[in-house]
Amino acid sequence: MNTKRYAIQPLGKSDLFAAAEVCAEAMRDNPIHIEVFGAAAILRQRRLRRFFPGMLGYLHRKGSLYGVYAEENLIAVLGMLPPGHCQPSILDILRLLPTLLACNSPIGTVRLAIWLSTWAKIDPTTPHWHLGPLSVAPAWQGQGIGTQLIEFACSQGCGDNLYLETDKPSNVELYSKFGFSTLATPITLNTRSWVMMRHAPARKA
Repeated sequence: MNTKRYAIQPLGKSDLFAAAEVCAEAMRDNPIHIEVFGAAAILRQRRLRRFFPGMLGYLHRKGSLYGVYAEENLIAVLGMLPPGHCQPSILDILRLLPTLLACNSPIGTVRLAIWLSTWAKIDPTTPHWHLGPLSVAPAWQGQGIGTQLIEFACSQGCGDNLYLETDKPSNVELYSKFGFSTLATPITLNTRSWVMMRHAPARKA
């Protein structure tokens, strides 16, 4: 594995569409995205390109969005929402609604609502940083960049609980190496996902 260390830097509004492209390409074949955005890979990626700008815009407003650049191209994305900002307000939902309606077919929009509402309901009440998306462009995967992003997230949220969702067993294995434990394995739209928490270290008396 390439052990090169990459600079992780904050992303601005001008980076959102490039970040959406990275996420759409990297997460195109995630099981839950196949269920929500359709079986045809090209169409699914096109819909994800329309979905992610709104979601990343919310992350940029409410939390932090980071990226990795190589050769002047964005190759990886990490989102982090601070404690108390996981659940969107009514105003946030209204702001997201046009994106949610425009990114999918009518049936797909219903499936999208089921998916997002299911994950929202199981979001812990315990204060935590909410991680995601964590995406590395396919051409750059396998070089340790995802590991570096997880290390960065753990350092940024040091002293607090860290929480995430994933629908890929390979991710569960990776996150477990960083101290994340599985809280639940809900099945949504016939797809299993894992919700995981890295608990804050015990505070010294």
